[in-house]
Amino acid sequence: MARKRNTLGIKRQIDRELRSVEAERDRLLAARAALDGEAVIPTEKPKRFSRDDVAAYLSEHPASTYTEIAAALGASPVNVAAHLSRGQKAGRFRNADGKWSLKEQPR
Repeated sequence: MARKRNTLGIKRQIDRELRSVEAERDRLLAARAALDGEAVIPTEKPKRFSRDDVAAYLSEHPASTYTEIAAALGASPVNVAAHLSRGQKAGRFRNADGKWSLKEQPR
């Protein structure tokens, strides 16, 4: 369990550094465009999504990895992993060998 927490911390650090690099890239592209007299096209930000969006995806695509879900939703894999983890603790999702599905709800 400690390794998983440590890995999550490393992933968060990587995501922070990527955002910093992306911001610097946007700044440099804007400066270059200004020198060329071109319009600046901002980089698209990741789409916001909810645990319900993850559940909707899993209802149609059971046994998906968190990276597959992230790609389909256009979201950050780290954010998807966080939704899945919280959803698992709440009894909504289950994980079997890295494949996520909806947990059967009692009727």
